[in-house]
Amino acid sequence: MHRRLAIIGSAALLVVGAGWAALVAQASNGPGDRSGHDRTGARQFVGYWMGIDPLDGGDARRGITRNDDGTFAIIGRDTVFTLCDGTDRAIITVAGAAVADGALADDDLVIACTNNQSTVTLKVRYDVIDRNIIRETTTTQADAPVDKIIFHRVSER
Repeated sequence: MHRRLAIIGSAALLVVGAGWAALVAQASNGPGDRSGHDRTGARQFVGYWMGIDPLDGGDARRGITRNDDGTFAIIGRDTVFTLCDGTDRAIITVAGAAVADGALADDDLVIACTNNQSTVTLKVRYDVIDRNIIRETTTTQADAPVDKIIFHRVSER
């Protein structure tokens, strides 16, 4: 009977210890605070993101990956591109965004309109709102506001 109690007690301590170790590991490897910041800046942005554009109600999607040189590549689709005559015929690309001051930013977000072969180049900034929420802010090259979209991460890969 004493041996059975000792085994049960040891198993309970093992489970509690493993849970505590997992919690400590998550705290040291995961986001450092509620804003989602981590040591590398990469994990807070990498993933597949979805949102709704408040200007036109279109479904907006962004895929963010990390390049070998530490910059980030972004590819995007919207169901409505107001800057492409309101069609869904365009693609968004960013080749070398970088993390600075806790945000991911680049001055060369390109919207390539496939309906009329025109391009629009904007500045973009992604601010972390929470671990799985970012805000995309786009401006013209002269810093005039264009749009703000809230994105929710649906996949980290």
